[in-house]
Amino acid sequence: MSENLMTIPLCQLKRAALNVRKTGRKVDIEQLAASIEAHGLLENLVVRLVRVGSAEAEPLYEVVAGGRRYDALKLLAKRHKIAMDYPVPCRVLGETAVANYVEISLAENIVRAPLHPADQFDAFAKLQKEGLAAEEIAARFGLPTKVVIQRLKLGAVSPRLMAAYRAEELTLDQLMAFAITDDHAAQEAFWFDTPHGHRSPQAIRRHLTSALVEGGDRRALFIGVEAYEAAGGTVIRDLFQPESEGYFADSQLLGRLVAEKLDIEAAKVRAEGWSWVEVMPETDYGALAKFGRVKAGEIALSEEDETRLLALSERYDELVAALEDQEDEAMSAELDRVVEEMDALEERHLQWSDEDRKSAGVILSLTPDGELEVNPGLVRPEDRKREEADDEEGEPARPAERKEKGNGRPEGYSDTLLTDLSAHRTAALREMLAGSPKVALAALVYRLAKPLFFERQASPCLHLQPSFIDLGSFSKTVGESPAAAALLTRHTQWCERLPEADQFWPWLLEAEQDVLLDLLAYCVALTLDAVHRKNENPGRRMIEAKDLATALALDMTEWWQPTRVHFFDHLTKGQIIEAVGEATSASTAKYLTELKKADMAARAEELVKDKRWLPVPLRSEVEETKTEPVADVAAE
Repeated sequence: MSENLMTIPLCQLKRAALNVRKTGRKVDIEQLAASIEAHGLLENLVVRLVRVGSAEAEPLYEVVAGGRRYDALKLLAKRHKIAMDYPVPCRVLGETAVANYVEISLAENIVRAPLHPADQFDAFAKLQKEGLAAEEIAARFGLPTKVVIQRLKLGAVSPRLMAAYRAEELTLDQLMAFAITDDHAAQEAFWFDTPHGHRSPQAIRRHLTSALVEGGDRRALFIGVEAYEAAGGTVIRDLFQPESEGYFADSQLLGRLVAEKLDIEAAKVRAEGWSWVEVMPETDYGALAKFGRVKAGEIALSEEDETRLLALSERYDELVAALEDQEDEAMSAELDRVVEEMDALEERHLQWSDEDRKSAGVILSLTPDGELEVNPGLVRPEDRKREEADDEEGEPARPAERKEKGNGRPEGYSDTLLTDLSAHRTAALREMLAGSPKVALAALVYRLAKPLFFERQASPCLHLQPSFIDLGSFSKTVGESPAAAALLTRHTQWCERLPEADQFWPWLLEAEQDVLLDLLAYCVALTLDAVHRKNENPGRRMIEAKDLATALALDMTEWWQPTRVHFFDHLTKGQIIEAVGEATSASTAKYLTELKKADMAARAEELVKDKRWLPVPLRSEVEETKTEPVADVAAE
């Protein structure tokens, strides 16, 4: 088969029907066109003559191999980047059997090896070193600028790790995780100094960003990226996780900005005349429950405000009904404005007197969403006791306030962990019991509620004395639990609903029976104690707690999740493996055996997440029969 090389005007070429590439002809054609425009046609087209030239017509050639290059040239001509008579370098085949043309087309498409990604990363890095910006590289190769920046970032990873990637000792996902930092020493230390550690992309990112503050942290959300960067801070963004909010590099700067902003907010609150104002960095429902509360008084709104509030309420109902049928960004924004204005009017309706403010204070804290939470009208425990002593001596009382709201030891678990778990279980039991009232009498409610809400010490007519156990003294984590948050909500609602102490008995006599039952259930729930204590024989107390859990159909998966910090860090390696084996499978747990304790605990949290697994102390009686008790099968 004869052949020769020549240039042929683009207008004298057409795609051959026997070209083997039929699917995906136009894929990445823009990229190919950009490359041809920047670098020229690097590889000849392979064509055959199908019409000899004459006085009436130009010769015509079919493109046997190189159809995508031909399509890219046509695209450039359509965009007037090149002329239709653009000279195209071609290899012209002589006459032969059709099968030979097909074979040549097939050979060009399959007898080639793609460029290894590492080679591409390295080549892009060299172009940048020669002075080409990411935008220029992107334009010359028809790639999005973001893709070029990502590849340049990968090219900047430690050469030792890149060599390991070429040798297929780590994956592309792992390489992308290492790109979160430019510190080659830190990258290499993680991979080469801990060869048996947990090496998932998540573990790599977690290790390399351990000194940084995640963008989703409440402190970062409170300050915001714009204010942080304006103060000179740097936000490190993960180019390969677009959903990530990045990392705040300077934790000290962020801490200072948070403190300054909270101080400004605290100054505003102090100006309102409160006795004290404190800042609690994180909302701790358990800590808040230790404070009493001064009840806000109601102040009549002006006629204008009442009219406005009524109009806002009607508009609120209209917007909610409309948004149930279809989503609308404008209506959602309006709904937010309506709610904000309604809240402002409601705040005018409830006010504390100057005397109340002098005997109570405010705690400012940050919610997990980074929102400022203001808790006004709080009475410190020591102030409440002092007031009770004044009352006993016959001194005038200050404004009334409200007080905020297993089995035996399973083998292998530490007493500290058992106490923490049982505190969470007790909190959940209290919340469920509070929602399941049985029997109530006004006098019983009076005797139970008076010490819990008003802390009076005088001798009662009915000798019934409830005992409130503060779960926060047993567990540092229970205060942030869903059950503690729900109980605090209940307590706050009752504080707002109940009258002053001297009107409590008449109020109870006039209350509906359902109200008395609800209050009784809550008061009884607060006395519940199912907390594990070291060197104690729980006896009847834990048996009754288990009976209550059965009656209430307690499912602790709704109230507690095993995490590294709160659970797995307190287990031996053997207990972690057994727990993961129960939650997933023995084969999954087996892969944890060579990990260090810290990596094992972190990986266990990831594997058990959303599996609805519970340790023995938190299981129901039915669940306990399914699994043998946890045993200590390995040393720390």
